Amino acid sequence: MGFEKLYIELTDKCNLNCKMCYRRSWSEIPRDMDIEILRRIYDEVRDKNLKEVILGGIGEPTFSHLIYDAINLFSNFNLTITTNGTILNEKLKELIVDYVDKLVVSIDGFEDKYEDIRGFNLNSVVNNIKDINNLKTKRKKEKPYIVIQFVATKDNIDDIFKVLDLANELNAFQIIISNVIPQTDDYKDKILYTKYENNEMKTLFERLRIYSFRRGLNLMLPNVELKTERYCPFIEENAIVIGADGGVYPCYRFSHSINEYIFEKEKKVSKYSFGSIYERRIEDIYESSDYQNFKMRVFNNRYPSCLGCDLVDGCDIVKTSDYDCYTNKPSCADCLWSRKIAICP
Repeated sequence: MGFEKLYIELTDKCNLNCKMCYRRSWSEIPRDMDIEILRRIYDEVRDKNLKEVILGGIGEPTFSHLIYDAINLFSNFNLTITTNGTILNEKLKELIVDYVDKLVVSIDGFEDKYEDIRGFNLNSVVNNIKDINNLKTKRKKEKPYIVIQFVATKDNIDDIFKVLDLANELNAFQIIISNVIPQTDDYKDKILYTKYENNEMKTLFERLRIYSFRRGLNLMLPNVELKTERYCPFIEENAIVIGADGGVYPCYRFSHSINEYIFEKEKKVSKYSFGSIYERRIEDIYESSDYQNFKMRVFNNRYPSCLGCDLVDGCDIVKTSDYDCYTNKPSCADCLWSRKIAICP
């Protein structure tokens, strides 16, 4: 079976510098995808029955000069854009209403807290979403479905009910709450999840379920304590990520070299590509023995769990993602996405 879900990172640049962004911890030189690579991607998948194409990544897709080309090229697919919603001009709004199926907008706080995190005025984002809704009404269209994503920390969780009210006001189809994965030392103490019993957050989430149900909101919640089950959405959904550099990656986590804090322990996560579409076809990379062996290993949970290991406090292997104690590389052994503590749209 080939890949069924395609993430395309048009750029890893962004117009904002949010306090909890992955880009805060890296030393890579930002870059944009080449138009030739975008067209090559389209030529390779144009006849595939993909379940979804997502324009997203670590950068802001609407900040890319390729956003118009990308929407037009992939308009016949089930198309999703993940965005901060800050730079949607009139032409882009019209294209979104004409061709996009789902628009995921990040709103991590209300008014002052949002501005503190993102350095931008929330009203501008809200007005952009309202413009899209007005265009949908004018053109008698149901799509794009509006999804609000909220990354929860100790700093902004008190705003969550206000953000739910805002999502309701904006006729959002869904709100996704994810936990922060700290990238910098000043954020490592702001996580809301714990390894063990977390009654405070479970009580809050139960209130959120009731609150959102009464408003007809589809609410997706993360885990707030460690669970045994591991489920990688990228592997389970046969997804791949193509970075702005043309690399083919198994997930967002391995698409850039970053620092993470996993339950306050610093970890160096290294970029890991299975090949470049400058050199090989996407399908050939995906079907390669290295990629398929990696997929089967993750799918069958044939890798260690650092988060449940009694030796983790004295282990040096866990400090990087280069390999794990089974000699697998790259290492997924302490991935918080597989534990549904963090959620990708």
